[in-house]
Order: sequence, then structure tokens, then C-alpha cells
Amino acid sequence: MKFKFILLSIAALLFLSCSEELDISEFSGDFAGYEPELRIEAIILPTDSSAIVRIDRSILIDEAELYNCIDDDGDWEVSYYYCADDAALFESKSECNSDCIEECVFHLNDDLGTDGIDSNEPSGFATQPDSDGSEGNGQPDCGEPHVDEYDEILPQIHVQDCDVQIVRNETDICNFIFDSLAADFFYTEGKHTHAPTMEDIGKVQYGAYVPGEDCDTDWRDFEGEYTFSAFCPSFSEFDTIRSKEPIRLSRPVIFYMESDHENMKSCDSHEDSHECLIQNSTISDTVYFAEHAPEQYLYYSSLLESSYYQAVQYHLDKDSLEYKITHEHPDQATDIENIWGNICLMKEKIITQIFDGNDDGIDEADISKYEIFTFSESFTNYYFFDMLDIRDPVRTNLRDQNGEGNPVMGTFGSMTSNEINLRIIDCEQFEGETECNENSKDVCQWFPDREACDFKIPE
Repeated sequence: MKFKFILLSIAALLFLSCSEELDISEFSGDFAGYEPELRIEAIILPTDSSAIVRIDRSILIDEAELYNCIDDDGDWEVSYYYCADDAALFESKSECNSDCIEECVFHLNDDLGTDGIDSNEPSGFATQPDSDGSEGNGQPDCGEPHVDEYDEILPQIHVQDCDVQIVRNETDICNFIFDSLAADFFYTEGKHTHAPTMEDIGKVQYGAYVPGEDCDTDWRDFEGEYTFSAFCPSFSEFDTIRSKEPIRLSRPVIFYMESDHENMKSCDSHEDSHECLIQNSTISDTVYFAEHAPEQYLYYSSLLESSYYQAVQYHLDKDSLEYKITHEHPDQATDIENIWGNICLMKEKIITQIFDGNDDGIDEADISKYEIFTFSESFTNYYFFDMLDIRDPVRTNLRDQNGEGNPVMGTFGSMTSNEINLRIIDCEQFEGETECNENSKDVCQWFPDREACDFKIPE
């Protein structure tokens, strides 16, 4: 499943002054009586012909049972010594010194200390070992990798006893079941004084509700109406939680070439504007750019009803043959340059550099893809109106069934995406960099048999 987004519900208070930062733990007593609440993300994913429902309990940021500074799942890796000449590994320095012909090197694995940074890591400034002696002490400590990480925290906040339903057009009922490995997301492991490399990008699986085996709901009915309900016995004070009103799905964006722009604009007056956008796009499934070519853009379109977007870029890790998220940002169409009647014409500037995570001059990835998401109105309110209180009735469309139907933290909505492959081509492999830069969109047409152009992109 492509759904990579994570929401960790936290209730806390942060005080800042003009002169100092105060430790949030100093105010934990103010929330000693806090009772956990439900937070729900129910998302239809038309692109995947599926849906996923995340139901978690809110927590205090200093909840001792969760953030206990213990390696609960046993994945903290101890530091080790190795020989510079043959990379043989040793648990102790004495063993290493006795067996190594050349230098014995100490490698801090997860034993990085409470600041989470390897003091030996190359950086533009000197990094000192932790003053508390936690770096290299041979035991897990707060702040170190694999201590109180997502894998340990998330299973403890998932609410797994809920009865969950999504109904299409009032009659098509889909019952959901909890799956402890429902989906995943990417994150940057550890703290670094350099830009993250492919090896620094980790993946975490999390639990959520997914459609049961007997569910045959059409998740791509863009004309249909969908409603949501959930009842969680362990939070029975909420009674049944329902979506305030039915939602409609957002349609996917349509990628197009710059030369298609005028034809795409004309779709405003077409009877079926979305189909018109599809028919007038001449783009292929892969777009090529020359390395270091200036002012290069990826163009995409949508109906005005879906004028908010999330752009996500993935790079292909050639070692694992897995796409990993390296960049993402929100975007919005404006009247000034993007909106033409009932359609939106957008562009995403492409950084035409081959991915080099740690700036060491060694290229890690020249193959990437962009995935552009559109949202239903309800998810737009939830995702983009983040300055509103999390229970604001505009931000959330979930209501409990007690009394007047109070707002519940979370949302029921849809996310629809479309993706396209990108290739950044090193111009030096051709006759001249000038020629390549002047014809960046046709780079691979010159040498279609080159290995750089024929690299197999995984499905």
C-alpha cells in the first residue's frame, strides 16, 4: 500500500520565552489528570482501490510507559571495533589491537549518546562526545537510535477493538478489520551533521484497519458518496463516531508536456473537462532532464474542485531496488497564475541534480518519480488548516453521537494520486554539455541504447 503518512497524537504544552526554553517535563503535573482521547484518520485511496483507517489514542509527550528509555524490542545495536585493513569485527578494543595488523577503529553503531550524534561523524564543526558519558558506554540510553522509536511506540497507541464501516451510496457496506502491518512510512534514521543518505532513510510499518475479505466496495466511484462510522468499546464514552456528511472522492492530477499548455487551457469550456485534460496530454510515463539544466519543470493539471496538492519525490535506491521518499511539500493553485475557469494548471520545479545524499561526490540515485496527491474537501480542511485547533469543527468532519454531536479529532476523506518517472541524465556522456542542456527533454533519444537510459525501473 502506498499510504506513507503517519499521525502521532500528542497532548502537551510548550512554553517559550524570549530568553530561554523551558523543559516541557516541568509542566507534566498540569496534565496529570489528562484522559486519552481518540484520534482517527479514515482515508479512501482510489489510486490503490482501497481504504485505510488509523485509530489511535492520544498521549502525553512524556508518558513514562511509552518513553521509558529502554530498548523494548531489542533492536539496539552495540558499538564495535574493526580492523582498518580487513574490516574484521571485535567486541573489545584489546582483541582488536591484538589481531589487527594496521589501525584498530572504533565504530559507534547505535551507542551515540543522548544527543543521538556520532562525535566521530565528519561535519563542518567539531562535535564533542556527550558530557554525561552516554556515548560509547555499551548500553541503550535516551535519545539514541532504536530507543523509544516508532516500532516501540506505535503498537501501544493503536486502538484495536473498534467496529469500523465505510458505506458507499447508503447501501454498499464495507466492514474493516485491524491489521498490525497495514501500511508503512519513511523517516530519516538518527541525527546527522550531514544530509541523509539512502542508508539513513528507514521504513516503519504500522497497524490500522483495512477492508475485510468480504468487502467488494468500489473505491473509485468519483460520482458516489461515502460515509464513515466507528465504535470503540474501550472508548465507549464517544458512542458511535460518524462523518458529519457524505464525502466525494478527489480525481487524480493529469501530467502534461509544456507544449500541451494551450490545449489544456481550452478544456475549461469542454463538457467533460477532466476527460479533456486526459486527451490533450501527450506526456509519456517517463520524463528526462539533463543534469544541471536550469529552469526545468514538471507540469500537471486538475479540476478546480481539487486545487490543493501534496508533491512527493522518491529516489530509487539501486542497492535495494526500492523507491524512498527524499522530498515532499504541499502546494495550492492560485487565481494569479494557476486557475483557468474550472481547471488548474500547475508546475513543479525540478532540481536537475543526481541525488547525492552526503555531498561526497558519489551519485546515489539518478532515477526518481513524483507522486502528486489531491484531496477531498474534508481532508483538505484537515491537512491544510493546521493552524486551527485539532477539534475545530471546520478542521474535523467527525462527530460523536452524544448530545449535540461534538467534534472528534481526525478526519474522513480521500487522497488520490498519480505518479510519473523522472530521469536525470549526466550530459558528459554525450558529445557536449552545451548540446545536452539545450535539448534536455530529448536526452535519451540521442542514445537510446545507453545503459543509463535502459536501467530497469521496478514495477
